[in-house]
Amino acid sequence: MKLRTRITLISCAAVIAASLLTDAVIWILTKRSFWNEAFIKAYQNSYLIAAEFSERLESAGYAADEDVFVDYYFKTKWDEYNIAVRKIHKNGETQFEEIYNHTVFEGEELDKLEYETYESLSYASVKWEGKRYLVFCKDIKNEIVFYRFEDISYVRNKMEWLTVCMGMITLAVAAVTLILLAVLLKRALRPLQELNDTTRHMAAGQYDWRFEVRRRDEIGQLQESFNKMAEAVEARTKSLEESEAKKTLFMGNLTHELKTPMTAISGYAQTLLTVKLSEEQREEALLYIYEECTRLERLSKKMMKLLELDCDGELEFSDTPVKVIFEAAAKSCGRTLRERRIKLEITEHGEHFLMDADLMTDVVINLVDNAIWASEPGGTVLLKAYGRYIEVCDFGQGIPREEQDKILEPFYMIDKSRSRRKGGAGLGLALTATIAKRHNVTLAIESEPQKGTRMILQFV
Repeated sequence: MKLRTRITLISCAAVIAASLLTDAVIWILTKRSFWNEAFIKAYQNSYLIAAEFSERLESAGYAADEDVFVDYYFKTKWDEYNIAVRKIHKNGETQFEEIYNHTVFEGEELDKLEYETYESLSYASVKWEGKRYLVFCKDIKNEIVFYRFEDISYVRNKMEWLTVCMGMITLAVAAVTLILLAVLLKRALRPLQELNDTTRHMAAGQYDWRFEVRRRDEIGQLQESFNKMAEAVEARTKSLEESEAKKTLFMGNLTHELKTPMTAISGYAQTLLTVKLSEEQREEALLYIYEECTRLERLSKKMMKLLELDCDGELEFSDTPVKVIFEAAAKSCGRTLRERRIKLEITEHGEHFLMDADLMTDVVINLVDNAIWASEPGGTVLLKAYGRYIEVCDFGQGIPREEQDKILEPFYMIDKSRSRRKGGAGLGLALTATIAKRHNVTLAIESEPQKGTRMILQFV
């Protein structure tokens, strides 16, 4: 059962129950009011007739003709609801002699009714032919008993009419409530239906669905929260997709990078095993195998470093002078500088930053090494620190603008032939970018083709 239908039925049931309870209270109070009104009216009418009858009987003045007078008196009233009975006490028994009676009740039967007293009259209730009567009784001159019947059946008719009206009103209220609830709930719960549809689309992979927030109530807040959640899910999904794509590319490139040296090593090893070579050829083959193994070792180390950094382990920072980093980088790159006949100019003024010294040394080494290989033999590479910055600058071939955002990706190489010659695999700058990110350091690239490149590290 839908939520809207359930709420509608529960609300209608509650309205009907409240209406029926109200109707019951009103019905009881109204019935009591009608009964009291009918009783007072019947009593007043009976009291007036009994008083008039008693007064006329007293003024008649001749007891011998009482029966004739009573019969004459009531006949002139043309009223069939009056009864006059004479009580005769004889031998310890009471006998009833009817003087005037046009009803089916007898004096003895009326005398046995259970009467209650209200002011000067006694009364009892009887039913006859589907009607209800109040019987008022009064003794006159201790011999004649006057009975007066008052029809109060109209009270039941009024109550039946009231019951019908209240039932129709209750049904009308229930119908109006049902219609209003259906309309209002459809409008109020429409955002929930939209939420359900949007969730279904998101479950199908369509993460770009959003709500148009048109309300400022709790449902509007729910829509805003859902939009934020959808944005977070979409961003996370895109991030995971990009990460997965990068991992796939990473593994593909890694496989390719491993295949080349492994093929060469396998080929030279097979040659050494199957072909008789001269000592010079043998040494050349072993040297190539050694160089390719060294290349694989460097590649594996950088791979391990990247994997370690991706694990988001805690780094231990210490306040380290840049002079220490620069000296370590110069020493590590010394052989390459001599072979390429590149001059490394170092400038620092006692700057020091919070960093992991070993990792930041790798960053500077990678940047200086790239600058060396980008420079022409006999050129100059600048390594300097100032303010909150460390900068590595070369005056070589530069980096095209469309390539600048890609060179930080693993295995991406602008000049693949040059990278192969120096034994690179395109992991240096990727490792540099990862280390800088873990240090909350911004890596900026400023470069123009044939004019050189500036790699700038900005510390917080």
